[in-house]
Amino acid sequence: MEIQILENEQWFGPEARFGLDYPMDAQSEKTVDLEKTDCINQVAPLLLSTEGRYVYAHRGFCAVFAHGKLTVTSAHDEIDFSEGFGSLRGAFLAAAGKHFPANGVLPPEEFFVSPQFNTWIELYFNQNQKDILAYAHRVVAEGFKPGILMIDDLWSNYYGKWDFDRAKFPDPKVMMDELHALGFKVILWLCPFISLDSAEYRELSGKGGLVRNESGDPCHIFWWNGISAELDMTNPIDVQWLTDQTERLIKDYGVDGFKFDAGDATFYSEDQKTARPVLPYEQTELWAQFALNFPYNELRACYACAGLPLVQRLRDKCHRWERGGLAEIIPNSIMQGLLGYQYGCPDMVGGGFAHEFVPGAPFDSELFLRYTAASALLPMIQFSAAPWRVLHAEELACVKALMAQREEYLPEIMDLVRQSAVTGESAVRHMEYVFPHEGLSDVKDQFMLGDTILVAPCIQKGKTEREVRLPAGVWKAEDGTVYEGGKTVTVPAPFDRVPVLRKG
Repeated sequence: MEIQILENEQWFGPEARFGLDYPMDAQSEKTVDLEKTDCINQVAPLLLSTEGRYVYAHRGFCAVFAHGKLTVTSAHDEIDFSEGFGSLRGAFLAAAGKHFPANGVLPPEEFFVSPQFNTWIELYFNQNQKDILAYAHRVVAEGFKPGILMIDDLWSNYYGKWDFDRAKFPDPKVMMDELHALGFKVILWLCPFISLDSAEYRELSGKGGLVRNESGDPCHIFWWNGISAELDMTNPIDVQWLTDQTERLIKDYGVDGFKFDAGDATFYSEDQKTARPVLPYEQTELWAQFALNFPYNELRACYACAGLPLVQRLRDKCHRWERGGLAEIIPNSIMQGLLGYQYGCPDMVGGGFAHEFVPGAPFDSELFLRYTAASALLPMIQFSAAPWRVLHAEELACVKALMAQREEYLPEIMDLVRQSAVTGESAVRHMEYVFPHEGLSDVKDQFMLGDTILVAPCIQKGKTEREVRLPAGVWKAEDGTVYEGGKTVTVPAPFDRVPVLRKG
């Protein structure tokens, strides 16, 4: 299918992690092949146009922007190209209504009303009962609201033995009870990998489970923690086994849910043998669909699951200002919403790589504060590096002030996310989405909360003010200053407050 790109037309999609690279226009030269993508973050088989057109093919497509045209091919599905919807918002609502309507279910409100805390950076691979309890108690002692607590990788002995390592967790039920008494819901890290030479590997292999190679033997997959076998989510044997493991953790210990890590399409290939023939990214989709069994869920990789009550975290970011770090938080969060993943969560404040927070590693406290500000008024915010450890007292006070600002806006944020469950529209919206055809499609460092609240975090080092591009109309800042829209204005951007302007 060949589509002539219209004058002034711009296109968005289909991968959340490339928000900085979009939109595409008649001058763009880019190929996006979903059949080869690794799905290491949220992906949707969707392209949206500012002129009210969309492309959708559930089983994927290859899109080529070149020579003023958009050429779309699909080897596995019929392509739906529809037009006449007037704007970016019109295109999204039409595509969502036909292909991925919201199902009316909202993830548990704890994900939104309190900052999330993850034990990864503070404990790394030394997840243990004593230090997890100390971390949780410190969260409360520092005045943060308890909500979701995620216990990360290596709480178990090895991958596939989904039970607590008793050397590190002598009494996990007691730990769970104490965390619940503090006000936390507890989520455990989980992955689809099974350690080799383990009882679980032999059990699943003997039953006919696991992804297989051409010889019929379980594949040995190289991933970031070594070499393992991998669950085949098309196989009822594997799905039932994982169901048994997760249900036991809930029943025996009171676990509330799971952080479903991995599931990336790059760990699967078309030449692998599975119970039901699927494309690699369809395994990613099935991993996410399994997560729907648990209201308390989190995913970092997803495919074609827009409109569903899945908490979608952006891929891990580095402790840096530019691409790969802070610069991606806002554009990628906006892109999540445009793709129908309306329950997005930015990466951990400051970045998600634990080795960047060990003693002696370069650390930028200003960057940490601006990470906090960029996330503070998004529907979710997640901490892992403990602010009280990495910051001085006056810097920690800024983080707490930002959380106080979040509390001020929380009623409106919650109204918007509740609406998301019905309409499918994200609370976080692109400027072009709300104000079509005003020349705002290239704005990547500010966003709308709903249709009236403009949020403009400062993401540049050494700056205490920033420029804000205002749509037409009258805009009022928190300090009462009134601005005439349709132009760029400069506003204060202190470390303890996110610049916000309200329409009208």
